[in-house]
Amino acid sequence: MLLDTASLAGFLAQSLFIETRVSRSYGDNDSDGKCELVGTFSLITQAFLGLLCLSSLLMKRFYEYPVRRTWPVWAFDVSKQVIGAFGVHVFNVLLSIIKTSPEEWVKATEGEDSGDPCDWYFLSIVFDCTIGVYVLYLVFRCFNWFCKTHLGMTQIDSGQYGPDPHHPSRRAYIKQLGIYFGALMVTKFILYGLVECFETQLLWITSKILLAWLDEYPNEFEIFVVMFLVPIVMNCLQLVLIDNFIQNQVMKRTNAKRHRRISFGGNLNENDDDESEALLPKSSPLEEVSDAQYGSTTRMV
Repeated sequence: MLLDTASLAGFLAQSLFIETRVSRSYGDNDSDGKCELVGTFSLITQAFLGLLCLSSLLMKRFYEYPVRRTWPVWAFDVSKQVIGAFGVHVFNVLLSIIKTSPEEWVKATEGEDSGDPCDWYFLSIVFDCTIGVYVLYLVFRCFNWFCKTHLGMTQIDSGQYGPDPHHPSRRAYIKQLGIYFGALMVTKFILYGLVECFETQLLWITSKILLAWLDEYPNEFEIFVVMFLVPIVMNCLQLVLIDNFIQNQVMKRTNAKRHRRISFGGNLNENDDDESEALLPKSSPLEEVSDAQYGSTTRMV
């Protein structure tokens, strides 16, 4: 569901397993215009979107201060979203194709327009990147609570992979990935249920109001808008928000506390460094690295 963003692997896998074209034309409509979710131009657009979205997480890591994740820990955190993006992206594309498949033409002959696949994809993105993030947060917290309380699982505190931040535990990563991916799929089904309940109204608003102005433009332009221009901002925001609750929360709180002190005119000093280190668990040692841009010490965890 969420993270409709983009795993490049997801886009490539999509081209291998799905080769479907869905026409805009229904019933007696002779229009040749169509929105293809799968095709060379579409895949290139989505791949470029994926790279741009992932770059937002690189920028976010750069601004983690004074405690910053090591590259191995950061890679583990980001890979959760990439793998989740693969599952969600395939789910959304398949749903878009199924909802506009030839069987749906029966609805069109009865006066019911099943919609264009780009309309469905746009609707999925809007849901995923707005209320979907909040629903995912709640489901993710519930999954963690259930696994800790009732299953007695350990090493599932998201973003914490053992005592050595340069060699994070793969076992802890697999556990956390499973919880995150499960929460992601549950969230997707919840959103799908909401869309199904209000399908007619939502699709009408999407196709007749939000995307109606695209009808007069070529198919490539519609794909560019629906699968690149609109999603780029929303997906980048979504990635950053999700990264905020799957990263090490102790590190996040430490940085937030230090930022508040700086914003009120305080300065970083050795006492602050000691306090910051005390807030972090013993299983997460810190490493000091020189940071010329900030003119002080950045700690990596």
